[in-house]
Amino acid sequence: MGLEEDIIKLLKTEGFKINEAIRDALDEFVDVVEEENEDMDEDLDDDDEEEEEAEG
Repeated sequence: MGLEEDIIKLLKTEGFKINEAIRDALDEFVDVVEEENEDMDEDLDDDDEEEEEAEG
């Protein structure tokens, strides 16, 4: 939860108010970012494996 708390602190320093709906949306946003990054990493791994097979 470190990233979410850092973002909340940043928003508060910019003068934004934070409520439960914003916290929930932020949690969901971070989950989506993490999932997409995992998918991108898997795609890169798949590409590397395909290149190795083509070379081999």
